[in-house]
Amino acid sequence: MNDPGSSWRVRSRTFLICWFTLAMVDPSLTGNADSVVLGPFGGDVRSLAVHPGKPDTFYLGTSDGQIYVSRDTGLGWSRIDPGLGRRDLVVDNLAFDASDPATIYAATWELKADRGQLFRSGSGGLEWEPISLGRYNSTIRAMAIAPSDPSIIAIGVLEGALLSRDRGRTWDRITRGYRSLHNVDSLAFDDQNPPTLYVGTFHLAWKTADFGRKWVPIHKGMADDSDLFAMVVEPGKPDTIYAGACSGIYKSDNGGAKWSRLKNGLPKEARRTRALHMDPSDPATLYAGTTKGLFVTRDAGRSWKKLFSGVVVNAVVVHPHRPSVILVGSDDAGILRSDDGGATFSPSNRGFVHRQIGALEPDPRRSHVYYASVVLDRDFGGFFTLKGRSWKWSAFNDGLDGSADSIRAIRPSRLSSKVFLGTGTGLFVGVPEETPWQPVGEVSKLPILDLSFSNRKETGLFLATTQGIFHLDLETGTLEKKEISDDIGGVQTLLHDFPTETLFAGTDSGLFLSRDGGETWLLPPPGLPAVRVNIVGRSATRLFCGTSKGVFVSNGNGDEWVRAGGVQPLDISALSVGARAPNLRVFASDSLLGHLYASPDGGESWRTFDRGNSRPRITTLHLSTSGELLAGTLSEGIHLIHNPVE
Repeated sequence: MNDPGSSWRVRSRTFLICWFTLAMVDPSLTGNADSVVLGPFGGDVRSLAVHPGKPDTFYLGTSDGQIYVSRDTGLGWSRIDPGLGRRDLVVDNLAFDASDPATIYAATWELKADRGQLFRSGSGGLEWEPISLGRYNSTIRAMAIAPSDPSIIAIGVLEGALLSRDRGRTWDRITRGYRSLHNVDSLAFDDQNPPTLYVGTFHLAWKTADFGRKWVPIHKGMADDSDLFAMVVEPGKPDTIYAGACSGIYKSDNGGAKWSRLKNGLPKEARRTRALHMDPSDPATLYAGTTKGLFVTRDAGRSWKKLFSGVVVNAVVVHPHRPSVILVGSDDAGILRSDDGGATFSPSNRGFVHRQIGALEPDPRRSHVYYASVVLDRDFGGFFTLKGRSWKWSAFNDGLDGSADSIRAIRPSRLSSKVFLGTGTGLFVGVPEETPWQPVGEVSKLPILDLSFSNRKETGLFLATTQGIFHLDLETGTLEKKEISDDIGGVQTLLHDFPTETLFAGTDSGLFLSRDGGETWLLPPPGLPAVRVNIVGRSATRLFCGTSKGVFVSNGNGDEWVRAGGVQPLDISALSVGARAPNLRVFASDSLLGHLYASPDGGESWRTFDRGNSRPRITTLHLSTSGELLAGTLSEGIHLIHNPVE
């Protein structure tokens, strides 16, 4: 092939197409809601490891504290449950104890704090225990186990390098006294001499030959202020070292005394090298994962070849006995797998999903057809269609360009095949898989959070945006702002309730009502606190409102509201109301604990389903007319939840 990068881009597009409550909850009403992950599969992979005793078994770590395992060389994946039990962790490093293959370590860091945690499993990942690091609990960015003595472990933290010589029971900071030896990003042991350790930092590289009693800076030949993301020592040749940095790939043949930057075949734009992996059967073959794709050298760094581009690579691993099998962990695209030594790569994400759902809506004209959006996944997110009982996905992003990964609202027409999308850069309309998406009206710069048709003929749309409420006349293209007040904050959700001809606007300051199409507005009605309203929904006879203080119900036209007893007064992020009387079912979920609340009788009584710390938070819910409950999640795609109400 002439351009492997272009070939990958074509294949990837083809693949994508294919707190307690005021009314305490009765413990007898709690239950379990089993679920099945439907996809879309793929997402963010931060680390990879291969089992030393079972070479067909691979592990991956994600940026939301999850670990998956594959027992068929990466063809299919399953999540280890309950795993680490922490959704706020990034699993940047996984490593096995070669002398005890059932023992695996996971080094992590917190998403919203400069803290980290080291975990160990002695059961191949089935059960995990945290390892105390004493007073050092900062972000862990690197981990290495000495190849010749697995009892020796090093980890890199913000304060420097920590060393254990007893499999993690005790730790010493071996970089004490060196003020510039901190912010460790990579580690590598001499494979024959454990006292020798190489350390890459946010600034440059260091070396110790005596377990840290003395350190030597080793950066001659490197660009100044290079952040070293990865370091590899060649087995059997401890003086040969490779380093991947923000400034490129370096090699030293004299134990780091001097470095040379490798260039032949490595374009300038691919110099940020995040991962290095040496083929265990051929030390001359080295794979380099960069922010611009994957490269390989088969002659110890003298020349390089691009294998694919357009993907940020975080991890690479080669099968120990079958070098033709290569797994790549990436941002957004998930796992890419090759079984022909890197000649071709294909997505291999069956069972693995780490995706955030921004919107979920049914097709009103076709049964068992749903539309969903995957946000924050750049080229690998966007608009998806879920078809039929086989639960097959197809992506359709033609015409969306840079707006695909910011779809927060989907509104299908009931009168035609058209679908309207609210994105971070405006409004689009199209017919999935038939007519490319086109921008609509004068709203190209408005970040849209919700949509609602303004009449039954669907000739207009109300738009909830970060700048207020707007009405768009779809026939004339006229855009008009519907002023509420100056200090309501952002508008989170809209519902144009046709039975009462009332427009409900959920804002940061409460729920506002308009009986005249947004020309005048009523203040938040009695019973509702002046708090953020996330979602409003109607059943046959009731209105439901999900707020930052719980669920509220109105039996009339929204003039008066009462709190739904049995639902904790937490931030309700998702709400779905069934359409079948008399036993109307209602579901809600909060954004803090991730509980699922279910009512079998139209909100009169509720059951609470504790989904556990390892369950993803729900972003959106939909209850179909056939009784299927679909949940869009913050990090695990869409779940089909079975029998949440008996």
